[in-house]
Amino acid sequence: MHKTENSNQPVLYLAPLQGFTDFVYRKVYSEVFQLVDAFFIPYISVKNHEVLKKYRKEILPENNPQNRVVPQVLAADPDEMVFLAEYLADFGYTEINLNLGCPYPMVTKRGMGAGLLPHPGKIEKILAAFFKESPLNLSVKMRAGLVLPAEMEKVIPVLNQFPLTEVILHPRIAKQLYEGEIIESVFQRAYSNLQHRLVYNGDVNTVETYSNILLKFQQTNHFMLGRGILMNPFLPAEIKGFVLGEAEKKEKLAEFHKRMLEEYLAVMDNPGNALNKMKQFWVYFCRNFSEPEKCLKKIEKSGTLTKYHIAVTTIFRDHFN
Repeated sequence: MHKTENSNQPVLYLAPLQGFTDFVYRKVYSEVFQLVDAFFIPYISVKNHEVLKKYRKEILPENNPQNRVVPQVLAADPDEMVFLAEYLADFGYTEINLNLGCPYPMVTKRGMGAGLLPHPGKIEKILAAFFKESPLNLSVKMRAGLVLPAEMEKVIPVLNQFPLTEVILHPRIAKQLYEGEIIESVFQRAYSNLQHRLVYNGDVNTVETYSNILLKFQQTNHFMLGRGILMNPFLPAEIKGFVLGEAEKKEKLAEFHKRMLEEYLAVMDNPGNALNKMKQFWVYFCRNFSEPEKCLKKIEKSGTLTKYHIAVTTIFRDHFN
């Protein structure tokens, strides 16, 4: 791997993607590829005045050895926000991220995630309580709105009242989920009116899309990548100007896969569950190979670890680009 000239070195974050960027993925990825600057833990939330046990392994310090790890929280009211801040502070975290962007109805209908965007008054109360009670740093990850991009216009003045470290903006409305066009005018308005550092998030899946965004928003230097990394683990290196040979790529992909499987076998209840996690991993990982749909079908048909190993060996042998 060698470096090409790039005077504007970007700062890159790994997005918190439920079910994909869990502590195993974050740890192994950071050890194999090393060019992501911060890792965001998929959101945790409160139920019946406590944090569910399933979230504990995601936030344990020993499972998060990277230099900068930021837990994300879902909160419906000030009490939940303060509770989560205190809970995470007890684990040694110094910064957290408030999710104002989750687009899924099961979240928004409970008044969380993007479901808060039509209610700037509620957001203000949550932030006021947090900054009154917590010494932690806080960033916000948000959408343009729940159903209308104009909803953001009333949220920005609220965010400007508080000393947020940054605002991460996915310029779609929640109703779009992850489909349809990015609303570039939304990012431009946020860029012009927010008093905080603005991080671009959404469809940064190739070097070309990154470069196009940079041309339009030349002062933007912070980017959050999600599915782009899941599909192409080399994307941060490529964006930062590192060039890898094909042999090195194949070696790193093989190492990444091997260590992911080893970790899941070590932490899951049984080999079957580990196999299911690896099948989920391949939903995006297959994009590193020719005929990705065909590769994914081979993986999905493997009902045992032995058959899975055979499928993986075949894919690396016959389908690596």
